[in-house]
Amino acid sequence: MIADVDIATVGAALGDRSRAAMLLALLRGEALAAGELARIAGRSPSGATAHLRALRDAGPVVAEDVGRNRFFRLADSELAEALEMLARVAPIRPARSLRQSEAGRALKRARTCYDHLAGELGVA
Repeated sequence: MIADVDIATVGAALGDRSRAAMLLALLRGEALAAGELARIAGRSPSGATAHLRALRDAGPVVAEDVGRNRFFRLADSELAEALEMLARVAPIRPARSLRQSEAGRALKRARTCYDHLAGELGVA
């Protein structure tokens, strides 16, 4: 057992729904602008800034400034694998709209996870 690692810091960063939504969006494998992550998480740009700072400080994401925009991406592929494993054991949230239901069906059929094809098509 590794006694000197601080998984509580990472766990606290993952434990917020807005931050979790941002991390799941980053599983696509591309860097996303802070404004796009704010929209995905249902936060204002200023509200998302604190969440993105917490994720950056805890280590799951890295930031890169490009011109006037700041882009975020997952820190590494090991984190992507850990998030995918957590998603396997996490409870499913029921769809609250037709759009969410259709998006869920599409993701179940075919989706990409960070660097590989997943879903029913990926398994096939």
